[in-house]
Amino acid sequence: MAYGDYLKIISCPSCKKNLREIKINQNLIGFFCETCKLIYPIKEDIPILLPKSARNYKLEYKLIQEIKEKLSNRSIKKLEQYTNNTLKLINSSKNLKSWEWEDEEYWNREYKIESKTVTKKNWNDRMWQREFLTKYIINNAKLNGKTILDVGCGEGQNFRFLLSEHCDERSLYISTDISLEGLKLNRLRNRHKNSIYILCSADSMPFQKETVDILCYFGILHHTRRKVAIILEGANFVKKGGYILLHEVLDRKSFSSFLPNFLKPSYEQSSHEESVSKKELLTQLNKANLKIIISRESYTIFFGIILKLFRNFMINNKAFFCFISDLDIFLMRLFRNITFFFKAGEIMLLARK
Repeated sequence: MAYGDYLKIISCPSCKKNLREIKINQNLIGFFCETCKLIYPIKEDIPILLPKSARNYKLEYKLIQEIKEKLSNRSIKKLEQYTNNTLKLINSSKNLKSWEWEDEEYWNREYKIESKTVTKKNWNDRMWQREFLTKYIINNAKLNGKTILDVGCGEGQNFRFLLSEHCDERSLYISTDISLEGLKLNRLRNRHKNSIYILCSADSMPFQKETVDILCYFGILHHTRRKVAIILEGANFVKKGGYILLHEVLDRKSFSSFLPNFLKPSYEQSSHEESVSKKELLTQLNKANLKIIISRESYTIFFGIILKLFRNFMINNKAFFCFISDLDIFLMRLFRNITFFFKAGEIMLLARK
């Protein structure tokens, strides 16, 4: 995709106004916002479009300085002012860490490790679950020529395994994440040529209204500061008749919460492994004028225990995985009002604008 085409899609992450290119000898080196009077850099061909509250000294300061040096001989006073404004803003956050970057440390480390391993992570359990959503899209909406926005894409496994083979060369895949390493790994593994990669915050996305046909929130809302409230903004990016695919962790007591501390599992996880309220989720979907087409609740404690005990077998045997998943849903519907053990821990849904 031509760099100039970014401008048809992206906007300033803070004020949502249009961005303009900064070019030196026809080479794109960044973007600027005339309303906010700020500069946005590019690193390794990935635009960094962060709101004021999430600007990152370590990632951006040197890049903005380089832009300033390249512009120094061109006497563009407006852009000189904008670069100074940006350097001042970023410098003010030097010793601060916003919500997004608390999570990013963990995921950047994970993606660096993943990029060096010979054996790729097995995503079968998540892919088999999410086929429930993507089959409807593939059969009813078609993906040819569609624009797909993947929020919090990570290494891009959802698009790669579930959607890419149903796209044509006109289909545009927009991959977004707070992790530069995740975006680079996604780009390395993704074979769909018409793709763009943008480093941004899921809490303040840099896109123009009604530019997306399909928006994917696969396990991302519970990592964000505003949780389900970001759906209202996301719905603005979706065209009329477009879809939102969502898979989220629900508020529910975990089995480990009833165990004594010495029996609780100990493992490293990201800073914001939280959950969302089903009631608040449905409220936000209604506010955004989104109609739920299909939905499914699942992943009770029963399912979690079975998956933990037989994980290697389950993630390599689709028939057995689907049998346990169907049994889990059956038991949940029978007993969820009787015991927390059979309350749903996750929800998947497809909503249409």
